[in-house]
Formats: sequence, structure tokens, C-alpha cells
Amino acid sequence: MSEPLAHSARYGAPAQTYRDHITNVVSGAVSRAKKMLNHYSPRAGGLDQSDLLNIVKESSRFHDLGKLDPAFQETLRRNCKSKYHIRHEDAGVAWLLKNGSDEAAGLVSAHHQGLVRYKQEVQIDRPVSTGRLDGSVFRIDDELTRIATDQSTESYLNDHEANFGPRSVDGEAGRIDGLTRRLLLSCLVDSDHSDTANHYGNENHVERSLPRWTERLERLDTFVENLPKPDKRTACMEETERQKIRDELYRTCRNADPEIRLRSCDAVVGSGKTTALMAHLLNVAATRNLRHVIVVLPYTNIIKQSVDVFRKALCLEGENPEEIVAEHHHQSDFKSHDIRHLTTLWQAPIIVTTAVQFFETLSSNSTSQLRKLHELPGSAVCLDEAHAMLPADLWPVCWNWLVEWTKRWNGHLILASGSLPTFWKLDEFRSICQGSDSSKPPRGNPPKVESISPGLRMRSEIAEHRRVKFVSEPNPLTGNQLIDLIEKAPGPRIVVVNTVQSAAVLASMIRDRNKMKVLHLTTALAPSHRAIIIDRIKAMLRHQTNWVLVATSLVEGGLDFSFCSGFRQRATAASMIQLGGRVNRNANRGENCTVLDFDFSDPLFPDNPSLRVSKAALGELFANGSISPDRPCDLTAICLAAMEAEFQPKSQESALKKVRLESCDTNYPKVALECRVIQTETHTVVVDQEMIKRLLRFEKVSSLEVMKVSVQMYPHKILKLGIEPLRSDSDLFRLPESWNYDPDFLGYMADFLDQINAGIPSGYFI
Repeated sequence: MSEPLAHSARYGAPAQTYRDHITNVVSGAVSRAKKMLNHYSPRAGGLDQSDLLNIVKESSRFHDLGKLDPAFQETLRRNCKSKYHIRHEDAGVAWLLKNGSDEAAGLVSAHHQGLVRYKQEVQIDRPVSTGRLDGSVFRIDDELTRIATDQSTESYLNDHEANFGPRSVDGEAGRIDGLTRRLLLSCLVDSDHSDTANHYGNENHVERSLPRWTERLERLDTFVENLPKPDKRTACMEETERQKIRDELYRTCRNADPEIRLRSCDAVVGSGKTTALMAHLLNVAATRNLRHVIVVLPYTNIIKQSVDVFRKALCLEGENPEEIVAEHHHQSDFKSHDIRHLTTLWQAPIIVTTAVQFFETLSSNSTSQLRKLHELPGSAVCLDEAHAMLPADLWPVCWNWLVEWTKRWNGHLILASGSLPTFWKLDEFRSICQGSDSSKPPRGNPPKVESISPGLRMRSEIAEHRRVKFVSEPNPLTGNQLIDLIEKAPGPRIVVVNTVQSAAVLASMIRDRNKMKVLHLTTALAPSHRAIIIDRIKAMLRHQTNWVLVATSLVEGGLDFSFCSGFRQRATAASMIQLGGRVNRNANRGENCTVLDFDFSDPLFPDNPSLRVSKAALGELFANGSISPDRPCDLTAICLAAMEAEFQPKSQESALKKVRLESCDTNYPKVALECRVIQTETHTVVVDQEMIKRLLRFEKVSSLEVMKVSVQMYPHKILKLGIEPLRSDSDLFRLPESWNYDPDFLGYMADFLDQINAGIPSGYFI
């Protein structure tokens, strides 16, 4: 009899034997788990490192046991699904449950379908827990599979023993939390997916670069020392004061105590926060021997700017910058086997990613997203522009994960923003984090989040007021009325609106007037084309004044732009303040620079309905004088007041539901669904025709190459516009060759506007 298989021959690769695959997966999963568990601190009375390692070892040994079924082997040898084909996960689940390895059984159950809802087993005669997990939720709900598993598991085990020796399994004592389950599953699925992709030649093996944290910190010191500084002979007072703040912030962050695991930094825009916080992260990583430094940003467009700075400042001689500082744009975690190799993994020393990727990985039950999560323990993370990371109802459950990670998994966290609300101190927030109704007082004390730069706050607020002032237009405006105001304002100007469609319509109207040049920057453009627009913006800021940038909120966080006038469609208080960071950023455009808060009366400009409460809260802050052009604003207090106003009973109920889904119901599919940062799922659409051809030819391409020439679209738009998947079973889509994609101005909205002209009077939210 021929040797049993784990994978069939395809894509020009031979079949893979069961022996080779299981050997590789066990070795890879155990190796990943050991590196992760080096940073684990067990709870009192909880499972220790050896217990968790054993769960990974047993789940990886038996994850494909059902592939030894004769019908499954027939499928693999013929490369065609047999009549009696079964779901192979079920056999390993059944065997592990029989031997008391409930947690390992749960991982085997999840290694394709993802984590299910966990339940406690109760006694038959009365509703009392037996102390074990309910194994029925792990079994495959397929009659043919269950019958084959129940009848043939002993036969499978005999074949398994022929390759791997005795089948013995150790039982488990104790349960684990959701974060730990995700981390253990991550070790299994990353090893499984990697071995499969390597066998088929879909994944290029890259040797991991050494962290070399101390050398990178020294390199950063030199980089910062050589940055251009204001000429003391000609610089104005504001420029000189801002440079003093930058120098002090860098020193403070670099020398801050690395053992304090929860930090905040409320330094204002233009204070050199990017390099100062990186100095702190590198010092922490070097002192505590951490694995990665991860910078999380709210928007994809800021990633390139940050990555460019980090690669210049941190890469050492002879290194490939892309292997040292990895950039992880919009969602690129694909479920399809044929494009699984495009999944972006957190393997570089320094990773720059988005809030969507980071938080939806923490909350996910999906194997494709969880693949990279095992890299998070023993890492230092900066949530830059933290105010814009999440809606208010997502913060409590995410905060629980972050605090648990810092306590149990040697994590280090910095919350950074010039408009950072101290939400973790709010009683109703703390009560919800504890799983209680917000009307009940919280237990104990809030987690201590120590400011990394407390002494700079007052000096910064005075400097901020001189730099930019916030004013409000009380009456809603038509598009033409807004354009009139823009034309009269000192240039260059920036306008931020709430939807991609509004930005495209407004930019087109300004272009049609032909009175000033207009640039457009939204997610309707692929990252590679946005990068070109950003370079164009920087050049025009240096050399021209009579022009305007029309954009969405993606320009508000971290981009190093300095306009003379700003216009912000009413949204959140934090968004308006952050746009202020793009106006007179370097305090060298005078003392009359303003950001105008406005709203539309024109149905040509659809709004985002989710902003209704935030807009009302911002209006109240203007009405009661909390925000005024006449005196310095306490930005932190403003953002905290706005968050309290936005965190209304409905939002609190939603937040509590998410916390309980995770901690009480252990309903992982529901948690993943409810904790999406962007509730409406989007799909990746490749816009570059040459890349589409390469993918269809099964050429090796990196995830970064694909991301750079892709956009995100909502499923209903993909369906309505007839955009097709790359292949019939793929979750990656392609823009039709006939589509008018405009890389220089409107991106995919160029064709979209043509198609919806008849519908614009009633408007669409995109």
C-alpha cells in the first residue's frame, strides 16, 4: 500500500505525504509556541508554559488525523472529491475529547473553520458544570463525517502510529481565556498554512532579520541629531519654542522607564512624536529583550510616510529595508488556498500596520487573520493617533485584551495622540470592562497609565493656540457656497469631508470651476497612487499657494502637511483637532491660520449616518465655549468631554454586549463579527491590469505588491458594479479592464461618478 498523503499534487508540485506534513507542522507549531511562551506569565493557579505548549503539541499531532480515511485518500490521489469524502478535522477532535484534551480538540476543530462558540459541559440530570468543555460544539455537523469518524478512528490511529509512534495523549487541567486560545490557534494554523504554502511553492522563505535594538537606537539618535533645525538668527519665536519642545520630548521618551508597561503620550502635532516614541520603543525592546516593535496607525495612507522615516532612521548597513520595517496596509488576509501565500505576517523586527488589521486580528476567530497573532507576545506596541483608532463601543473589549496582553504576555503599550481622552479613568467605561452595567460602580482601581511627557502639556497648549484656531460656520452650506469660502481663504487650503463620494463630487466641482488647482486624496486610490499624490502635495506645499486638497479623514492622522487654511465637515471633536495638525504645522505661516467647522445642506454630498451623535457633541462644545478662537483649548479635556457625550446608553449597551460575548458567552464568531473596526465588510479589489495578469498566471508575488495596487470596496458595490473575483473560488477581486480608473485624480470614483450621475440627487454613502 502506498504511503498516505496530506496534500494532492497540483500547481506543478508533487503530492505531500502525511508523514512529512505532520512532522513539519508539529515542529513549526512547537517552535512558534516556545518563542511565544518565553514571554508568558501564568495566572495564579492557571495553566503554566508546559501546559500550553502541550496543547499546541497535541493539536498539531492530530489536526489532520481524518485525512487517513480511505475516502479522503482517494480524493487526494485522484485530485477529485470522492463520493464518500469526509471533513478531516473531526477525527482528531473526537480522539482528543475522548482522552480529556478539550482545549487541543477545540484548536483542531478550528484549524479550518475558525474558533466556534465554546460551551461548558453540564451534567445530564442537573445544570451543573462537569468542569469540561462541551465537545459537541467541536464535532463536524456532517452525518457522513461523523459516521466515518466514529467507526474508523481506531483504524486512523493505527496508521498514524505507524509513522509517529504511540498515540498517547495527556489530559488537561484548567481552562484558558479567549486571547490565549487565539494565540495557541495562531501557532497551529501558521505552521499548517506555512508548510502547505511552502510545499506548493507559494511562499518565499525569508530568513528573519535580527532585532539589533541597541544599534538601531544609536542609529536613530544620529538621525534625529542631523535633522534640519530652525536657524536661530531668522526663526520666529513659535518655531524656536517648537524646536525646544521637540528636543525635550525626544530626551524624555528615550530615557523613560522601560519597565512601566502602560504608557500615554499626549504631545501635540509637530513635536517630533514619531521619532521620540520610536526611541522609547527601541529602548524598551532592548532592555526587555522583546521580539517586535509594532506601530499601529488609524489610516493606510500614513503608513508609507512613517515607513519611509523608519527605514531611513533605523536600517543598518547592508540590510534590506523592507525586511527590517514591514508595512501592512488594508486587509490582506485571504482564506482561499490559492492565494493564502499573500497573507501578511508580522515577522519583521519593526511592523507598521493599521488599526483595522491590529484590532480585528485580536478579535478574530478566522484562521487567516489569526495566523500572525503569535508574534504579538513579547512586543512593544504604539497606538499612534489612538483617539482615531476605534469607535467608543469597541474600546472596552479591546482595552481588556490590551491590558491582559501587557500583564500576561510581556507586552508594552503606548497610547499616543495630541487629542487623547483618558477614557480608561471613566467609571462607566471601567464598569463595562468588568462586564457590569455602566450604572454600577467599578471594582478596584483603574489600570495605571503613566504619561511619558507630563511636563510638556501646558507649554504645548499655549503654542497650539498661537499656531491654529478653530471656528465654526453656524449655517449649513451648499457645495458652491463652500467653494466660495475656500477660494477666499489664504492658500494652500485643505478640505476634509465625511465620505469618499463627497470628496469626489467636491473635487470635481472645484476642477470644473477652474479657478484653482485641486488634488484629491481618498481610499478610492490604491496605495501606490496615493503615494504619488502625497509626494505631489508635499511639492506643491513648498512652491504654490493657490490650490486646495480635498480628502477624507485619512489625512488627519500623522501626515506631515502644513496648509494655511483648513475646512472640516462636522464629525468628531478629535477629527477636527487632528485636521488642525495639518494647518500651520510648523508654526511658520503666521498667527491667523484657522480650521473652519462646517456642514453641508446639499444632497449632492451624502453623510456618514454613524457620525450623528459625534456631530451633536462637537456642536455643543462650540456652543458652550469649550472650543473658542479667543483662548487656548485644553485638547485632552475637550476630547474626553466629546467621548463622554458620544458614549450614550445605546453605545454603552453595545460595548457591554461585546465584553460579555467574549468573557461570558465565549462566542468567538459573534465577537469577531461585532468587533469589526469597520462594520461593513470590504473586499480587496486589484486595480492594476498587469498585476491581475500575473496573479492569473500564478506568478509569485508578495502581499505588499498586491496591496499597493488594490482598493477596498463594499460587497454590495462589488455586486452592483459587476466586479468579479480573481477566480471563481477566490476572495480577491479584480477591476474590469474597461473600468475608468483614474490614478492621477479620482481613482475608481472616476467611473463610479459616471455610473451614478442619475442617482446623485438622493445621494449614496460610500
